[in-house]
Order: sequence, then C-alpha cells, then structure tokens
Amino acid sequence: MNLLLVGALSWNPERIRSLHERGHRLWGLWSRSMAWDQGPYPSLDGCVTPVAPGDAARTIRERRIDAVYSLFQVYHPKLWGPAAPGVAHDIWTLLRALQDERRRGAFDAPIVRHWGFDVQQLAPDVVRSLDGHVFCNREKARYWTAGRREGGCGLDAFAACETVAYLDGDRPKLEFMNDDFAERLSDRTGEIHTVCVGRPFGIDYLACARRGIHVHVYGNNHDDVWRTVARDVSLAGATREAGLCSRYVHVHASLQPAARSWDEVRRAKSAWVREFSRYDAGWSYVGRPLPWEPLDDRAAIPSKVSTYLLAGLPVISDVRPGWYRYDEIARLGVNVDLDGYDALREGLEREVRTRERRANALRGRAGYSFDASIDALVATLGEARERYFDRPHRERARGPQGAPRVIHLSASPDPRARLASLARRLARPPEAGGMSLPADIAWVARSAWRGIALPRRAATLAAVLGREAADGDGSAGDTARGGGA
Repeated sequence: MNLLLVGALSWNPERIRSLHERGHRLWGLWSRSMAWDQGPYPSLDGCVTPVAPGDAARTIRERRIDAVYSLFQVYHPKLWGPAAPGVAHDIWTLLRALQDERRRGAFDAPIVRHWGFDVQQLAPDVVRSLDGHVFCNREKARYWTAGRREGGCGLDAFAACETVAYLDGDRPKLEFMNDDFAERLSDRTGEIHTVCVGRPFGIDYLACARRGIHVHVYGNNHDDVWRTVARDVSLAGATREAGLCSRYVHVHASLQPAARSWDEVRRAKSAWVREFSRYDAGWSYVGRPLPWEPLDDRAAIPSKVSTYLLAGLPVISDVRPGWYRYDEIARLGVNVDLDGYDALREGLEREVRTRERRANALRGRAGYSFDASIDALVATLGEARERYFDRPHRERARGPQGAPRVIHLSASPDPRARLASLARRLARPPEAGGMSLPADIAWVARSAWRGIALPRRAATLAAVLGREAADGDGSAGDTARGGGA
C-alpha cells in the first residue's frame, strides 16, 4: 500500500521500517508531541519520505496514497518538546486540515486513526469524520465509550464508523528478537536478579532487598531514574539500610536510543537480548502508578512488557484480573505473580529452578513483535478503504463534523480536567469503579506530597546509595555494572 503516516510514533519508531521492508511505500507528516516521541525520526531516513503540511493533500493525490494512517499517542502542549524543522502542528490541526482539503476535493482517500493508550486530549469533530479506528485494546475503547455512571467518558464520537479493530501497534521490530542470549547472573552468583526497563512503578525495593532479590533499573533516556525510584522508597528506611539497598538496587544507564540514526538504533537494540536475558524476570507496573481513572487504568499498556518478551523474560506483576497489563502476561503464561514479597521470592525461586515462564516467553515473543501485527494492520486499512469507496462521493468526502474544539481527558495536565477527574472519583461509589472517600483523599494527598518531596528524596537517595556502592568491596557494584552502561 501507499500510506501517509500522520502523527507521532511512540517508543519504537524504527518498527515502521518493517512496513517498508514488506514493500509498502511510506510518507510521513509528523505532529508535535513529547520530546522522546516527536519526529522527525533519523531511524526512518531512506524508507519514509517527509511531507510538509502544505504539501500533504497534493502528495495524497499525486502519489495515489491508499490511506492516511494516523497514530499514536496525544499529549498536552504543556508536555511537548521543542518544535523541530517541519514539525509545527498538533495532530488535530493536521487531521482537521486534511479533512477540509478532502471536502474541497483536493484528494479522495480514507483517514484511519490508530489510538495509543496515552491520549490526553481529543477533537470530537475530527474523530467523527474518521474512516477507521484501531484501538490499542478493547479496554481503552470501553473507557472512552462507556457511560459516566460506569466510569467511562461517554464519548459518542466513534459510533458512526464501521471499521474498528483492536491492535497494540507499538511493539519491537522482529529482527531485534535475536538469539544472542547471555549467561544469567543467577547461574553465576546464585542470587535472584530482576530488571525494570523504563520507569519503575510500585516496586518495594527494601522488601526485595530483605528477601535477597536484586532489582536492576534501566532508565528510558527521558525521565530521571532516581526520581522515579524515589517515589517508592522510604528515605528513612533507605538511609537506615543503605548498605542493603546498595547491594540489591542497581541503577544502569539507559539503553534506549532516542533520536538516533538507523545504524545506531540497530546496534543498540540488537544488544537488548544479550543485556536483558541475564536477568530472571522483568517488572511491569505495580499498583496505581499514575492518576488514571479506574476504567482507564484497566487499559494501561506498559511498553516494557514487549521488551521483556524480546529477551525471553517472564514478567512480574501484581495480580489484577480484568486489567490488560495482567491478563496479557497471564494469557502468554509468562506472569510471575506479586502477591506479597515472600510469595514473590518463592515464585522467582521456582522460575529459576524450572525456567517454565522463560520457555513460554521464548515461544511467544515473535508473535509479540510489530512484524506479527502488520498483516492485521494492513487488512484493517484495506477494509477501511473498501468501505470508504463503497459510499457515494458526497458522503465520503465529508469534512469535520461539528464545532471545532478539543476536550481534555482525565490524564491531561489541564487543570480543569484534573479537577473534574478528582470530583468524579470522589463522587463515584466503589462498586462503580471508584474508591472510598478516605482512600481517594489519601491517594490524592500522597500524590501531591510526592510532587513536593521527590526532588529532595531523589537527590538524597542517589547520594546515599552511590556513596555506599563506592565504599563497598566492589562485588555488588561489578554485578550491577556488568554491561549495563
């Protein structure tokens, strides 16, 4: 197919090369987003032709574009990185302009949107005029479309579209799932070693350390690692037991190649199997990491899970049936359940002894690559195109439907959206997906306190653990640094 990509590509932008390698011809029109997410993408040089906003309609017409494929996350302008050459507009401005051009007859092609999990704002007039929706999972679609009494957003903007699919579209490129496996640290040291790639959420590091479980943390090249670690550490406890923490908590440099050339990305990510296969299991999100609404929380997709599967790792998660992030790893048989830290220790010991979950991860990892989703994605785009041309020209060439506006969803940093979200959670009874009033107030207060205290705690924690590691005998530090930075 000839495809015009419109938007931002999230954590694994180089995956789009797999579409090119399958023979699909690609053009790219990039929108504003967070610094790590925003184009242009050096890793796509040579396989995606950049398009300026003013040339988009002409490109669709002259290059006979089969479909406009819009993706993925949508962040509030407050969070955007600096503007880049040729990247000046938000996704809704770009899509609204394309729909206006189509209404004027500048081109005739369907526009399909692939929805990621992090969508903080939405333009209903644009959404109503889309010709296909690919949701990252069914839970996200339910959150947006369910009524407010059920804990949803009650959005009706998706209802008129007939082409709907469910597909996680941000997984690693298959070629990085190589067989360059390393010796496991537990085989060499006799101790259990776990890893968290990206942002660590909800890990009780002291509980792990007291049970002899090492936790290795690799940053995402964007967030401050010590700040995210500090969210879940008692500073008094870490200071009191600094020696224990420094022996079992290891912070590594990020291995996420952001805004790099294809050769650099290929070199870095081809080493992921060798690096991460040294560990016994990887950490997913634990608990309620961010201020998501209850139904939205059920839809969360930790991108780190596909990275663990890439390296053949089982995944540690608290037990949450009905939550996508737990049901997926349970379906694959790679879950190591966190139901208390004594039970976690037993589960990890059993995994080290049997490697049963690892075998399941190795069996399922190719199916968890972006390449494995290409046929379904292309079929959905093809279906949208067929349905589009089945309609009369007057009907399919519609522009944005309704007044142009943008609504902020609960995860947005927009103050009004935050207040509305808090009011809904406090008013909603627990049986409808909310929490009890005392629990919710305590959670909000704790989140506010974290915002004030985290910078100091992060700096102190880094200083304490860094000093203890430097003063130690070197054995724990050598284990921690083995190829990680």
